[in-house]
Amino acid sequence: MNRDTRAANYLFIAFCAVALTLLILPTTGKVRQLRALAGYLVEPLPYHGDRLAARLEGVPEGAARLIRRDVELLEARRLLQEAELLKAELAALKADNERLSAAAGLKPLAGRGVRWARVMERDPQNWYRSVMIDAGEEQGLRLNAPVVGIEGSTLGVVGRVTEVNPRTSKVLLLSDELSAMAAYLPAHGWEGLVQGQGTPFLRMNYLPVDAKFAVGDEVHTSPTSASFPPGLPVGRISRVFERDPFLAFQAVEVERLVRASKLKEVLVLVPVTEAAIAGPPEPAPAPKKAGAK
Repeated sequence: MNRDTRAANYLFIAFCAVALTLLILPTTGKVRQLRALAGYLVEPLPYHGDRLAARLEGVPEGAARLIRRDVELLEARRLLQEAELLKAELAALKADNERLSAAAGLKPLAGRGVRWARVMERDPQNWYRSVMIDAGEEQGLRLNAPVVGIEGSTLGVVGRVTEVNPRTSKVLLLSDELSAMAAYLPAHGWEGLVQGQGTPFLRMNYLPVDAKFAVGDEVHTSPTSASFPPGLPVGRISRVFERDPFLAFQAVEVERLVRASKLKEVLVLVPVTEAAIAGPPEPAPAPKKAGAK
């Protein structure tokens, strides 16, 4: 017989001895209190809920007070756990509300509609290159369609569609070395070319040598961009590179507004067809019956 079995047997014998002792002893106040406490410890469930008052009838005040406080403590713990769950649900609803509010703040773009899609796959070896989303040709996506992401309540360009399947698409991220787009600094009007570096940060080249800017200046898509509509936020200047005397331009480092590691949902800007703008076609007139005037 192992140690745990012996200990269990000893406890059972001790419990039986205590139970018999309580049954044999005269029903004084202290004995009744011990009986009530022992009954509650063995089977506490009948004391919870609406049955508490009925179960405490005839129980001495001292034991009844202890049982009542213990039941109240357990109920308070249960309510605290429910409050934690509600808190988590409210936090999730708040995040969704901020995301939808940010999407609602996206200015209407002429000739473009918005399609929601979820990020469904990432290549761990090419974390900053591309992602797969759960929308494709059936949802109206096309090649080179601009893709916007949301981080918290902030909108930011994340890339463009480079591969379209019936229900999925591949998005080439701005951080990929093959990504490039025209952008400008709204605070100063200077224009340059934003390029990916395979890192969380972008590089903006071809800024004029006499351009003045500072860390924190915003970077937006340029009206001269071939794929992206103008005015979409891209990021902020995080560092100004030391000027190379052999280059005829300046360069800065750009921190993206929406990071790849935070990307869960995206908005794809798709072209609105003329049929969608004009609305559904009018139904053809019903043929006249023979002899009708």
